[in-house]
Amino acid sequence: MQDFCFSQGNIEDHVEKIGIDVRPIIECKLEKTKLFELTNALIEEYPNLFESSVQSPNEFSLRKKFIFPGKGEADLPTLVISGRGPVFIFPRKISLLQEETTLGKSEDIIAKCLRHFQRYFGHKNIIRVGQVNEYIFDVGQRDSVKLLAERFTRINVPPNGELRIRVNRPDDDYNRIVQMEPVQKRERSPELGGFGNIVAYGIKVIVDFNNRDVSTPLKEDKIKAIIYASEIFNNTDLYKFLNCE
Repeated sequence: MQDFCFSQGNIEDHVEKIGIDVRPIIECKLEKTKLFELTNALIEEYPNLFESSVQSPNEFSLRKKFIFPGKGEADLPTLVISGRGPVFIFPRKISLLQEETTLGKSEDIIAKCLRHFQRYFGHKNIIRVGQVNEYIFDVGQRDSVKLLAERFTRINVPPNGELRIRVNRPDDDYNRIVQMEPVQKRERSPELGGFGNIVAYGIKVIVDFNNRDVSTPLKEDKIKAIIYASEIFNNTDLYKFLNCE
């Protein structure tokens, strides 16, 4: 199992999320008008990312229908606003349709979106920004439970066993949390009313990169710096870690 090499070419599915923690918290029931105006402004600014809104007592959300001619379509969430703050969601690679989206650089989009946010919620302080990348790496016919166990532990996991690993590798400025778990792709089986045989194995990797110091409100340049540092980690250090270099 040590011969397997994680790389960007192995990525089967990829979702990027950028979460913003604010204080004081957003009271969705009491600030409904501002949230409605904010989401309308975001739809107008980025129609390629935001399209329709969904409201509930405790959160607001936006969705977008991504259409790929000849392949199909996927209706996906692209923004969720709760009391904690907004979470922007960028579907980068959709495994179901085997397609990649072209949404642009997240740090530039976030900068504009947060200007809209502060126009309506200027009394809120942004104290933490976290970029979460959720990947599924295709490992082919390798047993992903066994691969994960052999590479990162000394545990002998039995057949049909389960294994999840969570590691925080912080530095002075950032939390750098990596979570890993095996996943499987199964063929559809209408006769059995669900899914049948395993056709491929994968490893789900979630990288949560965020600032450790939350004592000072963050300005736009610092927010961009956090996202930029996260992207460097995801593009270089993550693969050194996954490949035990």
